[in-house]
Amino acid sequence: MFTSNPDFYPTPKTLQKKMLSKLDFRCISSVLEPSAGRGDLAEGIEQEMKLTNRYRNSQDIDLIEIDQNLISVLKGKGKRVIHDNFLSFDTYKRYDVIIANFPFSEGDKHLIKAIELQERGGQVVALLNAETLKNPYSNTRKKLVRLLDKHNAEVEFIQDGFTEADRKTNVETALVYVNIPKIENESLIINDLKQDESYKVKSDLHSTSLANADFIKGIVEQYNYEVKAGIQLIEEYEKLKPLMLRSFKDSADPVLKLELGYKDEDGSSIVNGYIKQIRLKYWTALFSNDQFMSLFTSNLKRKYLEYVQELKDYDFSFYNIYTLRIQLNNEMIQGVEDTILNLFEEFSHKHYYDESSKNVHLFDGWKTNKAYKINKKVIIPLNGYNYWWEGKYNPTSHEVLDKLKDIEKVFNYLDDGNTEEIDLVESMKMAEHYEDTKKIDLKFFMVSFFKKGTCHIEFKNMDLLKKFNLFGSNRKGWLPPSYGKASYSEMSKEEREVIDNFEGEASYNDVMTNKGYFIQDTREMLKLTS
Repeated sequence: MFTSNPDFYPTPKTLQKKMLSKLDFRCISSVLEPSAGRGDLAEGIEQEMKLTNRYRNSQDIDLIEIDQNLISVLKGKGKRVIHDNFLSFDTYKRYDVIIANFPFSEGDKHLIKAIELQERGGQVVALLNAETLKNPYSNTRKKLVRLLDKHNAEVEFIQDGFTEADRKTNVETALVYVNIPKIENESLIINDLKQDESYKVKSDLHSTSLANADFIKGIVEQYNYEVKAGIQLIEEYEKLKPLMLRSFKDSADPVLKLELGYKDEDGSSIVNGYIKQIRLKYWTALFSNDQFMSLFTSNLKRKYLEYVQELKDYDFSFYNIYTLRIQLNNEMIQGVEDTILNLFEEFSHKHYYDESSKNVHLFDGWKTNKAYKINKKVIIPLNGYNYWWEGKYNPTSHEVLDKLKDIEKVFNYLDDGNTEEIDLVESMKMAEHYEDTKKIDLKFFMVSFFKKGTCHIEFKNMDLLKKFNLFGSNRKGWLPPSYGKASYSEMSKEEREVIDNFEGEASYNDVMTNKGYFIQDTREMLKLTS
């Protein structure tokens, strides 16, 4: 791991102790470690925060690491990795301290970035190559030296700091400590009052609708707008607070209080608490949006909506959204297969009535006589009538719509986008309005409802139904291993008998001619990362 990453030098215990001794952890609740490595320094920070945990409700430690192997190590340890490249990192979150053992090759850029992130107030503790400060030959190094002078930084040069480390080096290091006081600006409202002019809000500030064709770009822009607006309000309130005390005592409560809509349990500042709740709002909106979740069935949507609570600790950013989409894509492959197979099995189930025995065509499968495929018409228990309301015809109930949407979604996976769209919800509303109960035309099938609580589904596209049957039968091992790989004439007698029972030679030859359509890898059904 060391040789493949020339900048990876885990922080030895002695240097960790020196770095952490610069800080009073009783006053620290939020920490950023932007060069986390395998987590040695992060674990030292956690220990310090545990020793002073009576001063806070929880530990709020964010990590950044660019090496994918080390990200896996950190996540395996349960650490919160919020970004990959610190130099491209941007956030509205405020950190009490940024602490890091920066890459020796680019320590100047990383330390400048850390100082700029703390420009509104906060501490920075950093290790970097001493030569970066002793030999300021480049414009970047000169800028760093000026910043350190401006903020009266403490610098301690350390010889042999890594000679006893896990990965040894004789490079001299510099331990830098910067403490930037919080900016105390006078309120714009007070300035306006001094000028004896009313503060005028621009009318277009209330226009938050974003007419943007790119959904992801639009919702991220709207998130940024809302966060900035809220932070501005909080900052203005904090500046006005001294004028709003209930009495002239220093400890008096303000007459007007600014509070979060929901109590923040981890003791964050009001700015960070606000950001968390806005993040939660937008992550929830994203997971509820059909453009983002179009491939999810109702069960899969419920599963991932439970994941939203964890995301309030992550910025609503392009990086995190697309990282999440890749993760969902990988996790959904098995989920899609399970969804298709579950429907395949559901259509074959007899339920509580004998009619559903007509749903399947039985055949002698590979090495078993217990095999079936789904017929053109299937019957399932799905009640289009509301017996609590005098048997009123009600095909737009949540139960009916969710079920039909889930069935349609399965065939969307298989369809390759070849079938023209028909709005399911609008079609069911029209059927309810005109009391149309028979052969309601939907995208892939027609549905009929009967008062005994059944729904008849009749498929319109026989090739798509065949593809569904091939998927289910293949996954269940009912078709020969050579299916789709060998011609009919090349198969053994036993294999041909299964083909004859399942579909016949002509139908099999059609599959071989159109293998790209009929035999499809699950990954090709998913386009989430495109």
